[in-house]
Amino acid sequence: MSLVVKIRRYIFLKHLRKSKLPFRLWHKTIAKMPLMQCYGASERMRIRLLASEILRRKSIIPVQGMILTDEIRIKIATQAAILVFGLESFEDDFFLDWLRNWNQIIVYPEPFRNGRENLLSVDGFLVSWAGVESGETSYQGEIIIDWQDNQPHALHRNASQVLMHELAHKLDMLDGNINGHPPLHANMNEADWFKTFETAYEDLTRATTHGKETAINPYAATSPAEFFAVATEYFFESPQTLEKSYPKVYQQLVAFYRQNPLEQEARRA
Repeated sequence: MSLVVKIRRYIFLKHLRKSKLPFRLWHKTIAKMPLMQCYGASERMRIRLLASEILRRKSIIPVQGMILTDEIRIKIATQAAILVFGLESFEDDFFLDWLRNWNQIIVYPEPFRNGRENLLSVDGFLVSWAGVESGETSYQGEIIIDWQDNQPHALHRNASQVLMHELAHKLDMLDGNINGHPPLHANMNEADWFKTFETAYEDLTRATTHGKETAINPYAATSPAEFFAVATEYFFESPQTLEKSYPKVYQQLVAFYRQNPLEQEARRA
């Protein structure tokens, strides 16, 4: 280990010791988070450290009268930590490289008006719409969520994870585009990803066009980017639904997020 690496590791561990989430408060908080229940003790320890580092390096800012308690801050940071749990490594000092294109999470107490007008892209996709939202983000911009819709809830077949949805968009944007294709790992096949997601997206689009009931939120048919974000919500909250409806999409997300929620659930059953 080089001197530079040793110094960097010393600084990282020093910061981590100072910012580590209090043990008792952490366990009290995650007991109210159903998403955390499929993780084992060692995995929870790593998520705790990762959430601590996220809180140290990212800002969570309340607006419009939102009261931000320590417990809510921990819940928000833990949601982000769960998403990148398989991507960020303690051995690499939690660089948070996968979270590098944002610094702030803005938290409203309830859904908010976005102040925009409806806008279509040249190929017909709705890229901006006027109305009330639960979450939004933009390239290199902050993440905005409302706590009413984002707070932990009993897991449902129809997944609803606002922050994870917006974080998925941020992952998608890391290569400069928002097209449902985040930067893939070296062991993943680009062609397989494109084919899998394009086939699933077209299937969902046909179903919504013909007014058929869909297994996942039809909002995913808005664009390939929204399909990836919605699929991410289902991957973590309702993996059975996603795997049953689009098994190849589920397997691509297993490879990308380096987690397998169905196996994790089976181990904890």
